Amino acid sequence: MKPLYISATGQDSGKTAVICGLIQYLRNQGYNPGYFKPVGQRYVQYDGHSIDEDAVLTHQAFGFEDRPSDMSPIAVAEGFTAQFILNPDVSTLEQRIMESFQRLKEKHPMLIVEGTGHAGVGSCFGLSNARVAQMLGANVVIVSSGGIGRPIDEVSMSLALFKQYNVSVIGVILNKIYSHKYEKIRAIVPKGLELIGTKLVGTIPYDSSLSFFSVGQVAEEFDYDVLCGRESLSNKIGHTVIAAMEPQNVLHYIDKNTLIITPGDRIDNILLTLALSESTDFHDKICSCGLILTGGLKPDSTILSLLLKSTIPVLLTDEDTFTVTAKMKDLHFKIRSNDTDKIARTYELLRNNVDVDAILQNLSA
Repeated sequence: MKPLYISATGQDSGKTAVICGLIQYLRNQGYNPGYFKPVGQRYVQYDGHSIDEDAVLTHQAFGFEDRPSDMSPIAVAEGFTAQFILNPDVSTLEQRIMESFQRLKEKHPMLIVEGTGHAGVGSCFGLSNARVAQMLGANVVIVSSGGIGRPIDEVSMSLALFKQYNVSVIGVILNKIYSHKYEKIRAIVPKGLELIGTKLVGTIPYDSSLSFFSVGQVAEEFDYDVLCGRESLSNKIGHTVIAAMEPQNVLHYIDKNTLIITPGDRIDNILLTLALSESTDFHDKICSCGLILTGGLKPDSTILSLLLKSTIPVLLTDEDTFTVTAKMKDLHFKIRSNDTDKIARTYELLRNNVDVDAILQNLSA
């Protein structure tokens, strides 16, 4: 069976979520899929090597016994591209990819290969997604965010490069489609993709739960101090509210899973947060899942004692409220191995909205 190369039209298209759902689906169908990310750009130190974050996720979440260094043979570190351009030798990189690929193939008759961005990413060091897919003899599925004109335009550009490398593209999965656009997209996009020489194989609706992240992840990302409530750092954040106004006005903006950001000397809003986190009257409607105190202003001992007695996680930072809010605005977190609820949800979304059988038929050797 040919490898299945999952490419994308850009960042944050949900490619990794699709792959998580696909691994679970294939396992449930009796397959033994392996995972391979030949070129990674966001990496961590893991098992003694620089390993792409997505490879770490799949290794941990799905219990793969393969060596992480085979699942992620190349991590693009700072200066990697400049060094290659000054001393271009792609053969050693290709050899490393192929050696890892062969070892994985010995254990897994089917491999899911995760690309990095659009078809051309990696061209600057000779390893574009199109070139790597060609090396592996893989067929491609392109994942794009939901829409009509934009994804078709972006898919068209990727198709051109895959065609240049004689790589077969099975079709396109549109992901993160908003409910009010879903039926219109399903009716129009297949015809648009047919005009550019490909087809639609999946339409996955937007699920806000996959974009939720935890209070603990915020603390880790920005190195904020955990003042109290460490046992509740896993609380999920649905949205944030800047509590710089009077409490009665703040209340109008609070909904379920709200992270409240307020200066550390706004005792009124701190008390409001405490009340909402413990009130049973608003349990189904309102829930303050966490609190960030800004300006390096720690509450006095009386208020602090109340916070310590509560279960709400409280973070403390020297940054001002504007800075904290600006950093939170475009914050995105990848799925992590302990996000079991999210991983389970990716399977449901894929099973119900992607024609996996049509994809598999195109992989038969």
